[in-house]
Amino acid sequence: MSDFSNDENLDMEDDLIVFETEDGEEVTFVIEDYFFYNGDEYAILTEYDTETEIVKDEGSIVCRIDTTEDENGEETEEFVPVEDDDLAQKLIDIANAQLAEEDGEE
Repeated sequence: MSDFSNDENLDMEDDLIVFETEDGEEVTFVIEDYFFYNGDEYAILTEYDTETEIVKDEGSIVCRIDTTEDENGEETEEFVPVEDDDLAQKLIDIANAQLAEEDGEE
């Protein structure tokens, strides 16, 4: 689903997030990029193997980030997968274009 090229090894600085599947299995993802589109914040996530410490090259998923405050007034982020395949591909294209633009500026 993604055109993102991933470094085989992950830097410790990279963000990891763990999701639990319907079967109760934990799956770890690395957050490749954050960006805004139409007033919403999104992230591109790629599966990460914690045993081998390698980013899997099986495609990426796109999640909308919903920010809320908990009962203590602290912000929490919920990553909600984008279910619409056309929108997800459009968001990946936008993120790729932004990354290419940033790479060109360096």
